[in-house]
Amino acid sequence: MKGNVKLFRAQRNFYITGFAIFLAFVIRRLVTMLIIQDELSMKAEKIIKEAEATVNLAKTTVLANTLNASEQNYDDMKEKLELKEDLLRAEHSRIRELEGEILKWKTKYEEAIATVSVGKGDE
Repeated sequence: MKGNVKLFRAQRNFYITGFAIFLAFVIRRLVTMLIIQDELSMKAEKIIKEAEATVNLAKTTVLANTLNASEQNYDDMKEKLELKEDLLRAEHSRIRELEGEILKWKTKYEEAIATVSVGKGDE
């Protein structure tokens, strides 16, 4: 019976040792996977932060370009309006000159008609 007890204990110790070695490999693999998972989550956070920064930069760039385009458009429209205003002023002054000329011709015509009518009345 002593032989069976020794065999049982030896077999038991062999199984315990095998299971301990198996658990050592499993625990090692688990720790490795946890480390990899942590590195991946840190990389993901870094990528997300970079993406957010890129999106914010793109938004500010687009907004700045839009504002610059609006400002440029405003400046162009302002220049066009100033040019039209100058042209209208020049046209207005030309119209005033023509009105003055018309009044001169009208007075000359009325004087000529008046002299002709006066001259006919004397006859």
